[in-house]
Amino acid sequence: MKGYGEITKQIRNGKGYTQKHVSDNLLTQGAFSKFENKNTDINLATMHGILNRLGITFEEFFYIQNGYQYSKRDDIITQFYRLTYNDEAVLRELLEKCKQDLKDFKEDQQVVHISIILDGLIFLAKTGDFELAKKTVEPVWRDLSKRNQLYIGDLYMLNAILFFFPLPTVLQIKQFALRHIALYGNFRHVSRLQINISMNIALLLMKDNKYSKAHREILNAIFLCKKEHDFILLSICYVRKGICLNHLSQSGEKWIRKGVNMLMTLEQFSLLEMVEEEIKQY
Repeated sequence: MKGYGEITKQIRNGKGYTQKHVSDNLLTQGAFSKFENKNTDINLATMHGILNRLGITFEEFFYIQNGYQYSKRDDIITQFYRLTYNDEAVLRELLEKCKQDLKDFKEDQQVVHISIILDGLIFLAKTGDFELAKKTVEPVWRDLSKRNQLYIGDLYMLNAILFFFPLPTVLQIKQFALRHIALYGNFRHVSRLQINISMNIALLLMKDNKYSKAHREILNAIFLCKKEHDFILLSICYVRKGICLNHLSQSGEKWIRKGVNMLMTLEQFSLLEMVEEEIKQY
């Protein structure tokens, strides 16, 4: 893998910037030249300044450094964030990636926690036994519940284990999570996280026959889906809205058809199968 200086030089040349333009008031041109050509160390604040001059985020910089692809670890975390349904084949594939990554980085606590959650979700998909699956993920909950501050990765893990708790506990966890989410404002990924939490809580409320409360959660998720232009999740929300309305003595069939038709148009056939099972169930 190329060093930071070498990648910086590659990006700078690609943009047609001079060394002076990028290094001015950050470090001497001589020091910058050594950084680019000999990969000498510079501090984080200086690196941040250089990337700002180049118009590059740290995330994009590391993506370029890794040959225009995510590292194995970043790929695991990105896929975990994007999980929508508990598709056992997808869960197993991601778990295998975790195992491979942990062979080299055994102390990576975030990947360890993700692998534990995936184990629990796979066990639940196979057996339907919530109590035993919950025992699998309890170490993750114990760790998260002790923290004074939750960050984006923690919140995604918290969302992934909601299904393992009784509804009153889930609603408490929701408030716990929302307090931390509020700190992030418009930070990237936050709206997707809020959508996932509302959708998951709505499904748990539906399982408990609390369709009025589930409907309110779905309306919140629909608002956020439209804001984020997330049409795949929006289609699932429309189906759940229709199910809730049917149970509230209102006509929900048009919303169910709308959601199903959207999934067909988007060619999301695996999700369509899962949604159709949900429709039969409720």
